[in-house]
Amino acid sequence: MKRFFLGRSGREKTLLLAFAGIAAVVWLLGTTGRIRALWQESNSLLAEQETQRTWLANRTVIEQRAAGAVRQLDPAQTLNGTRLVGELNTLALQAGLSAEVSGQRTERTVQFAFHSAQVSFRRVELGALVRFYESLSARSPYVGLEQMTLTVDRGTPGQLNASFRVVAAELTP
Repeated sequence: MKRFFLGRSGREKTLLLAFAGIAAVVWLLGTTGRIRALWQESNSLLAEQETQRTWLANRTVIEQRAAGAVRQLDPAQTLNGTRLVGELNTLALQAGLSAEVSGQRTERTVQFAFHSAQVSFRRVELGALVRFYESLSARSPYVGLEQMTLTVDRGTPGQLNASFRVVAAELTP
């Protein structure tokens, strides 16, 4: 390799050194990026581990608080999927709105069933939406708002199109 290099002209030697230098810089930059990614992943894993240690250290307190919260819930006030749709329609009518309820979904755990539904309103005024939201908030912790989207109706200025993702908790026996 030495003989090959020394047998080249000055210009070829310069070009070979430049190419070797560029290759070394590219390799170093790639290595630096990989080291940085490993460092960030290590830090995130350590933070996650610390969070899990905290949860495990406070397990008894968390379980006691959760059991206390479940005891405070009134099973008669919890809503199943059908009652959720009825409740949403009632709250919408009380606010002076016409609701379109769709996208029902249920997720079950050991103690709860979480029912969700998508409620949409077209061409409504902000005041009516605020009344609907306030009446929905009054049903907390049994009914909660998970997501909300508001857009201005292009055809009628001053009117809104709204979409709400509402979740209701039901105690399961």
